[in-house]
Parts: sequence; C-alpha cells; structure tokens
Amino acid sequence: MLVLIRIDDRLIHAQVVIGWYEECRPDRIILADDKVGDNEWEKKLYISAVPSDIKVSVLSLRETADRINQGVYNKDRVILLVRGPEQALQLYENGLEFDELNIGGMHYREGRKKVIGELYISEDEKSVLRELVKKSVILEARALPGDEKVIMNSKIV
Repeated sequence: MLVLIRIDDRLIHAQVVIGWYEECRPDRIILADDKVGDNEWEKKLYISAVPSDIKVSVLSLRETADRINQGVYNKDRVILLVRGPEQALQLYENGLEFDELNIGGMHYREGRKKVIGELYISEDEKSVLRELVKKSVILEARALPGDEKVIMNSKIV
C-alpha cells in the first residue's frame, strides 16, 4: 500500500527516513529513478542511508509502475520517491494512478523560481505538474509531516 508518493530531488535522506517515519511507518521505501537504477554504486549509497528494518527497492520508473500494479508490494506500507515532476508524470502515464502527490523537496537551482518556503519550480516543471492536476492529482507541498499542508493545484494552474 502506498502511504506517500513524494517528489524530492535529494531522494533518500534524513528528512525522508526520519522525518516521515513516524507519520507513515513504512516497511519499504521505493526509489523510482532510471539513472540511479542503472548505477550500482549510487544504489548502494541510497540503500545504506536507510535503517535495516526498512526494506529498500531501487527500480526504474517502468519497473516501479509494473510491480506496484501487479500487487508485489500490497503487504508493505510503501513510501515512493521520485526525483521530480517529470518522473511522477511518467509513473502515472505508465499506469500507476495516484490521487495525491507530496512535493517535498524541489530546491533552488538555475531556472527555478520560489513558489513557497523552500520550494522552487521551473516553468517546465510547472507545465508537467499541470498535467498531473488535469488528471485530478492533488499536489500538496510539505517538507515534513508537521509542516502546514499547502495544496498547490491553484498555484500551478
């Protein structure tokens, strides 16, 4: 069961592992990323950042959508992480439909503008997020569970 689908450009880090643990109580974290999935060193690095009592799967976007849709993780409470809006939309278009997407970590870089707090989005990323809004996905910005939940749909359109 997916308990959180999150965009975080840092992927697995303390904010996810520690900050969201209490809220979500995950059995598994799935890092869905084609680049990391192809790099054994990076895979090991991300897996090492997670306590041993939480299972970690590092999969391509296609593998992630297929496995979740096949029910492979139905018995697990899963946090699903993607690097950015493009990956979230690709998962959706690969058949993994979801109602809510947490935008937790999109930090400043060239071409991105501040939307709220520490959330920065480029025009291209905004366009991709609009596609998710058209699919009735609720976009909620929140770095940590204790932060105010801000629905971003009207700020993206």
